Amino acid sequence: MWKLKFELIHKGCIIAPKCKMHNVVDLVYLLGSWEEDNYFYYTEAHILQGKDENKKRFIEELKKDKTLVKLEHKGNFILTLNRKDAWQRIYLVLFDKRIIQTMPDIHRTDGTELWELASWDKKPLMNILNVLKENHEVKLKCFEEAKLDEIFLPHIMPKLSDKQNEILELAVKEGYYDFPRKVNLDGLAKISKLSKPTVQQHLRFAEKKLIPFLTEKIV
Repeated sequence: MWKLKFELIHKGCIIAPKCKMHNVVDLVYLLGSWEEDNYFYYTEAHILQGKDENKKRFIEELKKDKTLVKLEHKGNFILTLNRKDAWQRIYLVLFDKRIIQTMPDIHRTDGTELWELASWDKKPLMNILNVLKENHEVKLKCFEEAKLDEIFLPHIMPKLSDKQNEILELAVKEGYYDFPRKVNLDGLAKISKLSKPTVQQHLRFAEKKLIPFLTEKIV
């Protein structure tokens, strides 16, 4: 199996500028595409990370995009259907059925994207690189044959409450899970303006849901 990982500044992207503007991270999965009546349609799943007020502004801004046909969202999860006037080369290679999206396309708050893709054959991945480099800034992170345990395959995430998700994201961002820790529970409580027992409870409940998921639900 071949693995390709790269950073991208996608000129004309409808998502990355909004992530930068509203300080939101958007994890995007390409779900499918088709052609109809000379238009190109594609569906994406989005998982948002950031403060609630920023995510709301991001969604409202996204709704204004002229390529958007439909949008549904619940909490941090969004489904979008977009339409382009014509099948462009960039979509042809990204939606190649030989490609496996091994992790979400991560649109970051600095306006860049991080992609990781895989394929049984090297050629489809090389096609992506060649097409992207024509009009976009691409920084190659790795392009190599990878073992199975080096390829991450996504699963449906367990459902966390909004507050559990918010505190968990804050803990990761502030370095609570780093070694050594950059912040402790007292620090998280101060930043979140919640009591220490409340922060601890949200983290414990979130961890209780996530740990079985991360260990393939072995209990």
